[in-house]
Amino acid sequence: MKLLASDYDGTLKFGGKVMPEDIEAIRRWREAGNLFVIVTGRSKESITRELNEFNIPVDYYVTNNGGMVFDNKDAVLLSTSLDTITAIDLMYASHEHPEVVSYVVNDGVHRHKVNVHPNLPDHRYPTLEPDWTEEEVMDSGRFAQVVFSCNTPEAALELASQINHYFGETVVAYANNFVVDVVNKGISKASGLDFVCAYTDVDEDDTFAIGDSYNDIPMLESVENSACVAAAPAEVQDAAGRVVISVGELIASNL
Repeated sequence: MKLLASDYDGTLKFGGKVMPEDIEAIRRWREAGNLFVIVTGRSKESITRELNEFNIPVDYYVTNNGGMVFDNKDAVLLSTSLDTITAIDLMYASHEHPEVVSYVVNDGVHRHKVNVHPNLPDHRYPTLEPDWTEEEVMDSGRFAQVVFSCNTPEAALELASQINHYFGETVVAYANNFVVDVVNKGISKASGLDFVCAYTDVDEDDTFAIGDSYNDIPMLESVENSACVAAAPAEVQDAAGRVVISVGELIASNL
């Protein structure tokens, strides 16, 4: 039995679409007795809606950049959360950064958005509307991940660097295009994938991973059979074992 771990945004979904040939390749992969795992920075609520929309079959979900793991029956297999004081400090500090547009907090399943500088364009969450006040978000008490949406990818890289410098003893920040994902220190897509591999008893030689962005680097470096899509930044390509056109191409070469 083999296991393929795929990032979603920018890897399986590109340009707002998931290609039918990639979905068919995933079906063939699973029909051959292999496992397909989505590894994403999204919350469970968000990624489930996406996969249902495109009818993508999945065996396991690694969400929140490795902070949560679910099976395909929605059972929670792994759950982590940020220190409450640190999470709230980060939320307050975001108001001092001129290029933070908004932030989204999720409890491991559900998410809530807070606007920080609503005059700036929100490239990552343009249609997500706040449903709680900021006070309600801060009082919610469980923060599996905080995601800061920035005005530019460059601002996201700068913010991630600042968070890792000032809060790096307790959290890690991953830049991912226009956003910065913040989770507990030691948590990454690699740690989430490691958990699934141990849970399913899949050997490292039979584990494959594919991604496209900076938050995928730990995962790509953690397995020998890694790949990235051609649009990935140079640093991501350096971390990957090979460059492919699509998830379907990677599957076709390993079935």
